[in-house]
Amino acid sequence: MLNFLISDQIHLQALIWLIPAAFFIHDGEEILMMERWLRNHQDYFRRMENRFIDPGKSITLQFTVAVLLLGTVLSLIAFGSVRWFENNGNLNLLCAGVLAVIGLDGIKHAFISLQQRAYTPGVITAILVEIPFAFYALYRFYDAGKISASSLAGGLAIALPLTLLLVFCGYKLGKWVVPYRSHGA
Repeated sequence: MLNFLISDQIHLQALIWLIPAAFFIHDGEEILMMERWLRNHQDYFRRMENRFIDPGKSITLQFTVAVLLLGTVLSLIAFGSVRWFENNGNLNLLCAGVLAVIGLDGIKHAFISLQQRAYTPGVITAILVEIPFAFYALYRFYDAGKISASSLAGGLAIALPLTLLLVFCGYKLGKWVVPYRSHGA
């Protein structure tokens, strides 16, 4: 059974195109749950307040702006990576790194929920989507000889700081563009 699941039934290019899909599924859960969760967990809320979010504005909309920025960049990376793969026959460093970051993000979500002994936004899709997808895709590319351990490490060294920069910029952009709540809302 496991051999069928890990076989080449899914084309490698399709795995690249699934990167933005996995991202938007996971971050969709976070968008839906983040505001209520933060307002109910004041200790986390105070840590994010002023640095990343403006509590006088919709947290959901601020977070959505950050997700859209990162998702747009991931979609562009997927597009370029598919073209690279078709022309060169290998997975480029950045795409390999993005897959590793997705897997690490899933592990981070699971760890935080275990640490809190409670639900945290994103943990369900981290366990059901991010972790299995990232490790399956990395295994498939590695098994097909399209990435190596060194290219994965190099890609992670590029993708992790890029991701952190985009998240930071996305939060700042969301804080800047989202209007203040009206007094009646």
